[in-house]
Amino acid sequence: MRGACAITLDNDRTFISFGVSKRGTLSFLREVEVPPGRRDTDPFIFLQANSEILNKKIKEVEESDSLRVERVFLELPKEFESRRIVSEVVPLKRRKKIALRDIPYVRKHLEGKFLDWDDFCVHNIMIGYGVDGKNYASLPLGIWTKKIQAQSMLVYTKDKIYRKALDIFDNMDRNFGGFVSGQISMYACAFDLSGQKYLSGSIKEEPPQVVVNFGYNTSCFAVRNKNDFILSPSFDFGLKKIIDELSKRFLLNPPLAQEVFQRYISFKEIPYFKEVTIKKGGGYINLSVQAASFFIKDYVRREFSSLLQRVREDVGGDEFVISFIGRLNVKEGFYGFLKNYFSCNLKSPIQNPSLSSSSGCLRYGVSGFLEKNHKRNRSFLQNILEVYREYF
Repeated sequence: MRGACAITLDNDRTFISFGVSKRGTLSFLREVEVPPGRRDTDPFIFLQANSEILNKKIKEVEESDSLRVERVFLELPKEFESRRIVSEVVPLKRRKKIALRDIPYVRKHLEGKFLDWDDFCVHNIMIGYGVDGKNYASLPLGIWTKKIQAQSMLVYTKDKIYRKALDIFDNMDRNFGGFVSGQISMYACAFDLSGQKYLSGSIKEEPPQVVVNFGYNTSCFAVRNKNDFILSPSFDFGLKKIIDELSKRFLLNPPLAQEVFQRYISFKEIPYFKEVTIKKGGGYINLSVQAASFFIKDYVRREFSSLLQRVREDVGGDEFVISFIGRLNVKEGFYGFLKNYFSCNLKSPIQNPSLSSSSGCLRYGVSGFLEKNHKRNRSFLQNILEVYREYF
């Protein structure tokens, strides 16, 4: 089977998602963890130093799943990502009917106008058009005009960053499929199919869509609304902090607290009293699983309440759809816990559990749904009619 994979870096782990790709669609296979984690300040130094380990893991999945990975996508580290919303009147070569082939022309014009010579464009997402004083969510085909007012979100990095990644994957004898923005990877974990609604002109009917990425050291959230992606600054709440709090509350050293969290903590209701005996130092102690789980749930609930307040401030109200990805997703009963404590429109990730945004990185790398033409799902007859309109 021909397939692809995507790599996402976290502070203590690297995640790789695999899938089978065919004609722009993806069948997800699985997500794997690769220790060691991201230990260098420069992620490309880490990638270079650990390229053999990563390539070995990819080969293992290829052999076990009868897969041939043809492209490898990489989630662009946020410290190397730049983004801006741009708007420009784009003159056409002559007065003509607007056609689908004008979209690449408009995109190229915007990139040439607003990006520097040493910038590499990662994404160019059209978010609005204007013709003769009227605004459109998608390109108004068939209208006669000499110019188009175009608005786009440009996500870019420096060309030298792209070449660094290209060299690393070339040395691995892998075809680099390209970067995917972290916030778009997060979004694609839960909302990739609904992205088509944004391109078809019905965006005003959709509430903002939010994805919270719960990482090891920090967390963040991305909001997709009708005009933009909003990415929150990273905030000091992650798996490490939960383990630190567990360690302090029950007087456990950090490695032991991490083992207790992984093996015994649950977000489900435990219907009976349960204790486990664990080795602590030179002796043993009895730990109440119910007490430890209740402590963690109460702590997470308080932190998530603060997080949701920040989301409400960014989206401007209580109307939004939210999904959670990251390290807590594997814990038993996590989404049931969220539904019980938070009155919000909750959506599970497409791949559940989703330990990282690597599955979204893969999904968007293969499909690029936010940057595809809004008529890509037309029937054969519709394609013929479109050609007819363009020439007559």
